[in-house]
Amino acid sequence: MTNDTIIATAPRLVIRRWQRADYQTMDRWPPFTEPLSSIWNLPDRVTVGGDWMNDIRRTYAIALRDHTLVGRITLRNIDSASGSARLGITIGPQYVSQGYGTEGLAAFLQAFFTTLGFQTMVLDVASVNERAVRCYRRLGFQYNGHHWRDAGWRFMQTLDQATRERIAPFIKEGRHGVWVQFYDMTLERSDWQAAQHRSVIHVNQ
Repeated sequence: MTNDTIIATAPRLVIRRWQRADYQTMDRWPPFTEPLSSIWNLPDRVTVGGDWMNDIRRTYAIALRDHTLVGRITLRNIDSASGSARLGITIGPQYVSQGYGTEGLAAFLQAFFTTLGFQTMVLDVASVNERAVRCYRRLGFQYNGHHWRDAGWRFMQTLDQATRERIAPFIKEGRHGVWVQFYDMTLERSDWQAAQHRSVIHVNQ
């Protein structure tokens, strides 16, 4: 790994440019077994139906210090004029619940708002993906609305009764299908900088 491929570092992690071999590594990850994982990345029909051929994307790897690939960060819908981009992040099933997502994204935000020169990061996340929502809120993302996505007719049939009751506030069922609520969230550079400043003050007190 050369220095020009490294975007950011964290105590346990390195964020680097995505490499072709990473696709093969990611393909070898085991499938998610959580019953709600099938709806975490439902396609947004507005995005899919947009100008996807001109959608500029950048992809980065989240790796351990021993070079083990544990996740991927993607920036899409990059708007150079406004300095904004939409975040996508995936952590391998065998690496979830170990803090890699929060640690990796925190390190990446440092580069995103400084060396990469962006002003705004936006994202959307399934409201039922509680782990991801907690991560984003912890890092300073603000809720600014929500929308609904089609989960397919059979989605609710795959869930037990307890899970159905737990996610009921985030689900709409009707004659035309099952819809899942997604939060729209934003983090502005100014808000991120303010949070960094507060963190430094807290440490120095």
